[in-house]
Amino acid sequence: MITEFQVIFHAIGWENFWRVNEDGCRQLTISFLCKLTRTATHVTFRLFGEQYTYTWKQFSVLLGFDKNCNHNLDRAIEGFDRVDFWKEISDKDSSTQPRTSEIHNPTLCFLHRWLTMTLIPRNDLRTVRVDEMKIMYAMLNKTRISPVIGMIDYWLGTFQRDEYVECTSLI
Repeated sequence: MITEFQVIFHAIGWENFWRVNEDGCRQLTISFLCKLTRTATHVTFRLFGEQYTYTWKQFSVLLGFDKNCNHNLDRAIEGFDRVDFWKEISDKDSSTQPRTSEIHNPTLCFLHRWLTMTLIPRNDLRTVRVDEMKIMYAMLNKTRISPVIGMIDYWLGTFQRDEYVECTSLI
């Protein structure tokens, strides 16, 4: 399975993204998230008293995605049909409440778990969401994509809901 992961991630331009061998720093992460903002065209944040502004493509490359990855997922996977794709990977006619356990290919099933534990984490990993289907569709079609916009939206939405972090003490 690790070989299949390497082939898939290389095909979509993620070979430098998925393997992270650095220990994170909680305080720096919190500081980064407290000052992170996004617009339609760029990402801005402050670290160590310096302001940084990057386009989506630049930020995608900073995270380790290939420079040729398309950060506009919907544009990259034109022709994606949720119902048809779900039928293809699960043999189910209905795509309402799709579950990871219904995916036939073990590598694709594991890739879904990996996506829901790393890129877009959440408590219930069993449900397959449309944005995850789009990423898997891109993977199967070897389309170079970067889910950076969805990741930032997740970071901002989740971090703002977490009440245990005091951003004001870090700014």
